[in-house]
This record gives sequence, C-alpha cells and structure tokens, in this order.
Amino acid sequence: MATPMLQVDIVTPEASAFSGEASEVLLPAWEGQLGVYPGHDTLLSLIRAGRCEVTTADGVTKYVVGRGFADIGPDHVTILTDRFEKLEAVDKAEAQADLDAAEKELLESDASSERWNQAQIALEHARARLAGD
Repeated sequence: MATPMLQVDIVTPEASAFSGEASEVLLPAWEGQLGVYPGHDTLLSLIRAGRCEVTTADGVTKYVVGRGFADIGPDHVTILTDRFEKLEAVDKAEAQADLDAAEKELLESDASSERWNQAQIALEHARARLAGD
C-alpha cells in the first residue's frame, strides 16, 4: 500500500513558489508552529512570517515565508503568502540591514500609524530570515 502524501502548493502574488508532494509540512501558524500530515483535519489558519519546512521524498527543504493563510485538508496544504525564499538563499547581511531599519522605524513611528504596522511586519520577516537553522 502506498504511503499517503499531501499535495503542497506555496503561492505568492508573483508566482507559484512550490508545488509537489510531501509527507509532512511544518508551518508558522499565528499561534505557533503547526505540523501537518496526511489525513489532517480541514483547517484554515493564519500564518506569520517564519520558517516553513516541507518533507518530500528528497528530504527536508526549509523556506522563509511571509504572512498569509494556509488552507489545510486531509490530502493538501495550500499556503498563500506575501513572501517566499529558500532558507539557503537568504542574504544574512541584507536581512540584518532590514532588521536594523525596521527597529529604527518602530522607534521613530507612532504605534497607531501605518508606518509602524509596516515596520512591525518587516521586523517579523527579517527575524525569520535571520533565525538559526
């Protein structure tokens, strides 16, 4: 009997970033890391910027995703996100510069302003890009 698999699709506004079969997906749900295996209950979840791991027949591949949504079912995971990057492709110097700029903007902006909200999102993403393996 064949091992059940999940159809995983990660989509950004620009393109389909990943599409393939996986035995497991770990994603950064709003309230913490969420593991998804074949047969999972149907769920719609907010995701925050963070690490996403997809386990395929070739092994585990790690990604950094931005905020978005995950549509989860017994046989699929579809992640709609504003950003996507392979972890191995992260430019750590660029991510650190983004983190520094976001922290500066948070200090200089009013917490009720849109600038502050955007800086908070940039900070979240920069931290995800810099977090250890």
